Amino acid sequence: MKVTHGGNRELIAQKIGVSEDQLVDFSANINPLGLSPRLKQVITDAVAEVIYYPNPQYPELRAAIGSHFNLPSSDVFVGNGAVQMIFDTATALQSKHALVLAPTFGEYERSLTRAGAAVSHFEMKPENDFRVPVHDLLAHLEAHSDIDLVCLCNPNNPSGQVVKPVDVQQLADYCLGHDVWLILDEAFMDLIDHDSLSYAGLMKPTDPVIILRSATKFFAIPGLRLGFALTRNERLKQCLVDAQEPWSVNTMAARFGEHMYEDTDYIDRTYDWLTAEKPYLYQALKTITYLTVYPSVTNYYLLKSTIPKLREKLWQQGIMIRDCSDYVALSPDYYRVAVRGHNENMQLIAALQSLA
Repeated sequence: MKVTHGGNRELIAQKIGVSEDQLVDFSANINPLGLSPRLKQVITDAVAEVIYYPNPQYPELRAAIGSHFNLPSSDVFVGNGAVQMIFDTATALQSKHALVLAPTFGEYERSLTRAGAAVSHFEMKPENDFRVPVHDLLAHLEAHSDIDLVCLCNPNNPSGQVVKPVDVQQLADYCLGHDVWLILDEAFMDLIDHDSLSYAGLMKPTDPVIILRSATKFFAIPGLRLGFALTRNERLKQCLVDAQEPWSVNTMAARFGEHMYEDTDYIDRTYDWLTAEKPYLYQALKTITYLTVYPSVTNYYLLKSTIPKLREKLWQQGIMIRDCSDYVALSPDYYRVAVRGHNENMQLIAALQSLA
């Protein structure tokens, strides 16, 4: 299967005949504060180390991440972005029949099918704002006892809905009792109220759970690549050890990760931005009469438009949004927009209003 992604400024600029710096990118959910100056210096300082192989065990990086989540470094695995962690996990777990919720990030299905799994879908409904009905999900699992892996994006991409920790615990308990693995992709969890809804602090050693995380979105480093996974399950750890390749994180990304959670000023400024701009953009989008705007807990919104080819129309005004037509269970009239800085958010709203 082919999966497309947002953030391809170069391709869109070539397609419409403008320079990349003339485009405002709402298609990728990246922190608009950009690269932290403090962490940029960390990257610069690490350049001198690129003539040496990094330690393939990444002890400092794993210890720093583990300390942030109050976990030992042995519970932490690192990789070249969250997508690599998705593929490593799919390879490690060797599912026969995986359940993927829909609509959701397409790389889950691609990684699982590549690893040999049959994949089925559990669809969320627009009339329920694409929330995950945990009771119905558990009933579905009961009715399909051959499912041996569940993949839950939390908060979900592209709908921005979250399953609360108490409900994740209920799902994890079911999985434990029925020999089912649970992959929790928390790539956008750190953009919710100081990470307050993460399952990381509730994970038990018996949980058949792996949590996937990304540094890309919060710290604005899509070109650097750093992802990691957290699990306390010893069997799952050994599966990952066997599946992972050496030197999966470059030296600059590793040094970045060792220090990213120390940059509390950047972290605080990020939450200040999100607290102000997220509700502003939501309310402004709701004034656009041809849009249905779905509520979200994180830094993007799912939209449904009655105007066709909305993405292409916005290109002509220098704005990129995410076309969601390649998501399972979404039609071509669905789009996703990121929350950006105030001036950019106003620019998006003005462009949308001009099409009404």
